Amino acid sequence: MEKNKEYDITVVGGGAVDVERFELVDGSYVQGERHAGGKGFNQAISAARAGAYTAIIGPVGNDENGKFLIENAKKNGVDTSYVEVIEGIKTDWAKIKIRYEDKDNDIQRMSGEAINELKPELIRKNKDVLLKSKTIVAQLKCPKETTEELIDFCYDNNKTLILTPCRPEKLSIEDKRNLEYIEKITYITCNEKECQTIFNTDDIVSCVEKYPNKLIVTLGSKGVMYHNGESVVHIPAIKIDNVVDTVGAGDTFAGNFAASITKGLSIEEAVERSQYASSMSIMEKGATEGMPTEEELDKYIKSIKNIDLENNSSVSMQSIVSNAINEGIAKEDIEKSDKMEQIKEKVEGVTKDD
Repeated sequence: MEKNKEYDITVVGGGAVDVERFELVDGSYVQGERHAGGKGFNQAISAARAGAYTAIIGPVGNDENGKFLIENAKKNGVDTSYVEVIEGIKTDWAKIKIRYEDKDNDIQRMSGEAINELKPELIRKNKDVLLKSKTIVAQLKCPKETTEELIDFCYDNNKTLILTPCRPEKLSIEDKRNLEYIEKITYITCNEKECQTIFNTDDIVSCVEKYPNKLIVTLGSKGVMYHNGESVVHIPAIKIDNVVDTVGAGDTFAGNFAASITKGLSIEEAVERSQYASSMSIMEKGATEGMPTEEELDKYIKSIKNIDLENNSSVSMQSIVSNAINEGIAKEDIEKSDKMEQIKEKVEGVTKDD
């Protein structure tokens, strides 16, 4: 891709190669495949697949794993022109155990050499790229001073910054300086545990109330919560029966949220869309394999909403029949389809929401 173009989204972050092991019903594990991962690269791929012109700034080692990450990102439409390939360090990698019962994961990080090379100098070196980007996405895996530099840069230049605090202790309000940084960040997307660590409380509602239209908390099977400035909004999770692998679900959410916000969607629309994307991602093995394209996501959302409409229609019909009987209309008339329109007219107060 051509350098020095304007980007919808630039992700500042690292990558890692994930080596997965899947638990069997007897508690033993079987070796899985090698997958491209790491929160920075994952979020960049998620955003690119969601239709955003996306670049990534971050370091990898000059080794086979580093080449693997770059090629995977390129294949998925991410501009990797600003990835630093560094001699003498190993690209990060992790062992990931996928539990049999709930398909959730336990991650054991084996190397952090590369992400530690994401230093403030890399932000300064690529400031022109950041200035030409509509939205910046970052995490907290890199040295904290790098994130602080990025937060200040985005704030001073009126850039939208979305932060996923995957090292939440670095943003803990026990350090009073972090209160100022939190105010400067445009959006914080975090899971329940990360939120509890940052704000030192289990009361998620009080957290989102304090940071309306900023703090978006994913709650797993309980959905997503945020405050819209007037009240707490809780968007339920999408129920998935065939969960395969939850690795990368949060990054799918973050990338789609960034793409949606950049396109001008409201927070509620962006969260809802990101929920659908995240639900799609857990139906495939690997962090990035299940991330949907914009077209795939549109089709999926339409199919789910059509099912909901059919269910609502069924409920509505049940209400019509029940109210019709109460109104004294004969059951045999109700069962005749050509009588249904007349019955609808006779039964007052029957609506789609009954």
